[in-house]
Order: sequence, then structure tokens, then C-alpha cells
Amino acid sequence: MKIKYNSEMVIGVLLTIASGILFARIPIEIKTLEQTMVNAQTVPRIALGGLSLFSFILFLQGVFLIPKKVIVFDQAFKESRGFKDTIRALIYIGILIIYTMVFRYLGFIVSSIYLIFAILIYYGARKKSYYAIALSVSAGVYLVFTFVLNISLP
Repeated sequence: MKIKYNSEMVIGVLLTIASGILFARIPIEIKTLEQTMVNAQTVPRIALGGLSLFSFILFLQGVFLIPKKVIVFDQAFKESRGFKDTIRALIYIGILIIYTMVFRYLGFIVSSIYLIFAILIYYGARKKSYYAIALSVSAGVYLVFTFVLNISLP
């Protein structure tokens, strides 16, 4: 199977869709009672509006300006380094998506322990000191937020 594409088109579409979804979720995620023009939702709206605009421009560049690559999905492509790196990146993104879902329901401590172990196991870390350092940093962050800053983490 042959596919013509360029990375600007793909990334442009994905970021435009993601920024649109996140922009629509701002009123749900950031609740504010302020009725003024500038409130707690202003900076996220500006940031996501900019992301949406520039990712759409990137998509248009990919469509009209940058030549497209042809990829043939065969056994040689599946064994190439680029394909393997893409699969590894998608697995890492999957780990982060699971982390965000676990974070909301199980809280900071459990989700951070999951993330630490998942990433270290995925990358094949065998030294126990790596796990200890990561866990102690996570505990340190929790202690700083809870006791020094008086911010309760979920």
C-alpha cells in the first residue's frame, strides 16, 4: 500500500483537532464566577487559540508548499528504524494517556507510582536506584505541595 503524506499535514491536523477539543473543555475544566473579560480562562484560551491557528497554518503549508513523501507499507518499512521509533513514541503516549486517566480517579501518589514504574520498565531500567530516585522525587513534590505550599493534590 502506498500513501502520500508529509509530516506537516499530519501534525497540523492532529494539533488542530486536539486544540479544538481542549478549547471546548476550558469552561468544564476551569470554573470561574468572574464575569469580566479577563478571568482564569483567558490565558488558556489565548494559548489554545494560538496553537489552533498555527497548527492550521502548518497544515496548509503541508498541503500547498511542502512536497509529499511516498511511503510503501511493506516488510522493509516495518523493520525500519523510523517505523520502530514511531511505535515506541505511540506506546509512550499511551502510557501518558493512561496516567492522566488514572490521576483523576486514584490521585497523585498512585498515578505517579504507576508512571514511574511504567516508564522505567518500558525503557528497561534495571538499577533499583533509578526507581528509588524517581519515587523520592515524586514524594518530595507531594510533600512540597501539601505542606509548604498548602495545595492539596488529588
